[in-house]
Amino acid sequence: MSQANEARLVLLGWNFREVGSSIRERVAFTAEEVREGLKNLVRDGGLSEGAIVSTCHRSEIYGLAGEEEPGALLTRFVSEWRGLDAAELARASFHREGADAARHLFRVAAGLDSMALGESEVLGQVRNAFQLAREAGSARSVLHRLFESAVAAGKRVRAETEIGRHPLSIPAIGFELAEKVFGELPRRSVLLLGSGDTGRLFALHAAESGVRDLRVASRTRDHAQTLAQRTGGRAVAWEDLPHELPLADVVVGTTASPSPVVSHAHVEAAMRERRSRPMFFLDLAMPPDIEPSVAGIYNVFSYGLDDLEEVARENRRRRAREVPRAEAILEEEVARFFGWFGNLTVIPTVTDLRRRLETLRDRELDRLPAEERDRLRRFADSFLARLLHEPTRRLKGERDPGKKLDRVEAIRHLFQLDE
Repeated sequence: MSQANEARLVLLGWNFREVGSSIRERVAFTAEEVREGLKNLVRDGGLSEGAIVSTCHRSEIYGLAGEEEPGALLTRFVSEWRGLDAAELARASFHREGADAARHLFRVAAGLDSMALGESEVLGQVRNAFQLAREAGSARSVLHRLFESAVAAGKRVRAETEIGRHPLSIPAIGFELAEKVFGELPRRSVLLLGSGDTGRLFALHAAESGVRDLRVASRTRDHAQTLAQRTGGRAVAWEDLPHELPLADVVVGTTASPSPVVSHAHVEAAMRERRSRPMFFLDLAMPPDIEPSVAGIYNVFSYGLDDLEEVARENRRRRAREVPRAEAILEEEVARFFGWFGNLTVIPTVTDLRRRLETLRDRELDRLPAEERDRLRRFADSFLARLLHEPTRRLKGERDPGKKLDRVEAIRHLFQLDE
């Protein structure tokens, strides 16, 4: 998969696989910094095109470079821009070119290069990086096609494999288990005990999934109210738990209490009031919030952290089994992108354009009487040669590789040379 263009697709990056958080934090960019940096990078002649993917786990600069060694160029740019030591940046970075650069971006978009294999958020981050590059005016024909192809590849991997279909986070797994018991949770009542980090994660997941009756109980009422407002729920008083339990289909424990806050007796009383309608208990706390013995009560379903961790391990194994299929899909998409990119050279494009015009010439000549064709063919051949001479000369003489690729792509698009 050789690259025939004078311009080279390049990547310089720092991610969680290569460096610790201290360096990643220093090369992380806000949206405004990305726009400013890309404008400067393209304006100063470092790259013909550029885009930056910047998240808490990675900062990666993609670009179209000319003759200068791109790794040193981009390292120097980031060093001067952020006031960091160039040697330290170079040691911590990784560098890719050509198909390897494209392949890396496609793997990022598909969630294959994430801390949590198959995560879905990264696809939106790649799409956002492309949007910022467009706003900065630094994404032209090549990076436009590259990032569109990466997003399409990521979507295809998620559609054709199960790499993103089995949740890995404990709150998400618990939510999935509850749905298996009750069906659609948005129609059920959920009582959340606690408003710390784990409680917030579950509440956000419930809100995103459409749960309409979410009640939050916390010993600190202000915290419960804040979380309830953020997730469209309702705060309830901690001391009202005995009254709230019978009203809840799903109870989630996430407190830091040293002893259980929901006892066997509490659940027995709640089930009598519910006339034994099923209840689902999800204990995400350590130590447990819910007495383990409640699992023995009729129509009570109770899961703790050990149960959920085993599901998480199995889900990680199931996702990992999908990696070869995902990699095969990405190789197809990389080959498709470089098939397009390989056509962005002057001579093949002029040759393809000449063939297209000759086809049109022959089609028109065939409509004429035979005695007129030879005379008009000589005229048409001379006309085509004159027509193509100046555009060919100007294309070959364009010194900016990005502009050259833009113009070649325009010709191929306008004359439908790839169809």
